[in-house]
Amino acid sequence: MSQSFKKQIFDANQRIRLGIWGLGRGGSFYRACRALCLDVVAGCDYNRHMRDNFLAQNPGAFVTENAEEFLARDFDAVLLATFCPAHADDAIACLNAGKHVLSEVTSFHTMAEGVRLVETVEKTGKIYNLAENYPFSAPNMWLARRWKDGFFGELMYAEYEYVHEVRTLAYTYIDNTPIIPGNHAHSWRSWINYHYYNTHSLGPMMHITGLRPTRVVALPGQQRLSGYLMRGIEGMGGVAPSLINMSNGAIVRNLMGATTNDGHCQRIWGTKGAAQMTGHGLQLRLGGSGDSPMFEVNPQWDELGELAAATGHSGGDFWVLYFFARQILEGAPAPFEIYAAADCTIPGILAYRSQIENGKAYNVPDFRDPAQREPYRNDHYAQPRYDSKNGLFPKGADESITLQFSRTMRDLINASGVYRAYRDWSVIAADVKDPTQLVPLADRLLEAIPLLQETQRTACKIVEAYPESDGARVLRDMLERSDVEITSRPGFARDLRRERGRLARRGARWLKCGGGSAESETDEGPGICSPFVRAWRLSRLTPKRGGTAGARCVKLSDPLDWRDISDSAVATGAPPDFINVHQVYPFQDGIAYLGNRFKVAKDGVWTLLLGHDGGCKVFVNGKAVFCNPQRMNPAEPDRSRVVLKLAKGVHEIVVALDTDHGLGWGIFFRFQIPREARPKGWKPLFPMPMKIRGAMFNRA
Repeated sequence: MSQSFKKQIFDANQRIRLGIWGLGRGGSFYRACRALCLDVVAGCDYNRHMRDNFLAQNPGAFVTENAEEFLARDFDAVLLATFCPAHADDAIACLNAGKHVLSEVTSFHTMAEGVRLVETVEKTGKIYNLAENYPFSAPNMWLARRWKDGFFGELMYAEYEYVHEVRTLAYTYIDNTPIIPGNHAHSWRSWINYHYYNTHSLGPMMHITGLRPTRVVALPGQQRLSGYLMRGIEGMGGVAPSLINMSNGAIVRNLMGATTNDGHCQRIWGTKGAAQMTGHGLQLRLGGSGDSPMFEVNPQWDELGELAAATGHSGGDFWVLYFFARQILEGAPAPFEIYAAADCTIPGILAYRSQIENGKAYNVPDFRDPAQREPYRNDHYAQPRYDSKNGLFPKGADESITLQFSRTMRDLINASGVYRAYRDWSVIAADVKDPTQLVPLADRLLEAIPLLQETQRTACKIVEAYPESDGARVLRDMLERSDVEITSRPGFARDLRRERGRLARRGARWLKCGGGSAESETDEGPGICSPFVRAWRLSRLTPKRGGTAGARCVKLSDPLDWRDISDSAVATGAPPDFINVHQVYPFQDGIAYLGNRFKVAKDGVWTLLLGHDGGCKVFVNGKAVFCNPQRMNPAEPDRSRVVLKLAKGVHEIVVALDTDHGLGWGIFFRFQIPREARPKGWKPLFPMPMKIRGAMFNRA
């Protein structure tokens, strides 16, 4: 166990007894709680499967579906993760019950709710924090320290964004389980306008600069993506940008929304220097001129950063709990106490109103001042809500048909996305720089075809039964997106295999020419080749050593029980080098091992490329060659690189993955190796040893 996990974080004997209200998102905090003086003793959720998962992770805790029963229990504080539009009323209930509150974003849904919440905090004297976690990544915290020192000067302009196309979340819970009952949509993700969800982009900029917003304006964006229930500029499915004046007169473009290009780009300009994060790490332009040199920096964590990095959302979940516990135990104000929480929430509410009113600008009141609160005491203006329970189908609809809706919509969104990715790229295949990248897209689609066609049949049945319903409308959107007339044909898979063969041959010619055109005379270089980890083996889940230290403490000293990787480990439409460990071990905390033996044809230097959502440790022939306790987005498989010198012969690889309370979603494997050393077929040499002891493997 590392020292950061051994030492006591707070100099206090008191421990905080915590209840969690809302066990979907709330379930992501268990591990961070254990690293602090927070004991999870109670939970509340109306959903049975959320309560069951809570008890599995917190044996001995109290759990109920009744909020009054929950708040009547004897504990100190509530982590509030209920439905977003209910946060204000639920937080007020907690405060009046004598509990401190750490609320998920956002703090309130109307200005009147904001007034009531602020005044309840003032009246009760209880601590209220907003769990806005995006400011607390290593780069953002590094920028905040430097900004406070005056290194960047005064803020001039910034662009921060939280662009996230979450179509499936309109029809599933946060863990991808379809909404129950299946003829309902999500309580708020099915309709809420993205302006309301503004804190993940505005919060970091506020924390870095120490400024508050003073004025906001937003224009209506007319275009929407298909598959969303609320149409027009009011609902989800489109862009939601606003321009915000800050308290020093600077301007910020705050961008949220659902588009065809998810992103979290951040760019910030000061009078002395600028910084940006656009997918290439943290880059600075320093020197005070527009053409000053730009270099990438390596932002270092604050104290406790290594511990934070291992606990969720790039460390953000740890830090919001840390600041909350610190304020309770030591009295030091948290960055997003009630007034800063209001500063961060209000611009979203007013931006929605500005959008509806075709760009009218609004001043952002400072709720620290009772006189500025007063005009909003009875301001209940809010977006119209979609009827998520009764709006999808007509009253009296046949539930044997309609209860299939939420699962059908989820699977059709996912499978049609796999189809569109392949089909749209195949149209411009001749212009793709690396044609080998298209073959995995075809493989993903080939695997998804059975689910796609089965889901299309179910969707058509629902549409035919209730053609005028909202449920039928969004299903038709997805059927159209999947080119149902083409993809539902019995011969579609056969035709796709032929297309894949042509792509594979083109890719082989490209590789033969060293990654150039067919006429290229360049020297042969390394190529990307996947070991197809679905042919590997997966261990049964093993307990961690060292508590929250996770994969860092793994040693190959315990027997491992290997199992073949089943279809349950394959995410719908996932590429062939991805394993979704989360689907095999949902909401379980432990270490999963993936293993293989393979033959190397010739000595050479290989590069193992992997992306892992959970701590990861790699062993080659019994020796640890790589360890990273941080989550790395598995959708970017080359985030971690391990250079290996492998001699001709048989080698064994074992990878330990920290499942992290259901947050270790999976792992990618790819190899970059000399072409002359590349094995043929990547056939695994099973059996793997059933027991692994000591520093080396027992030979099978």
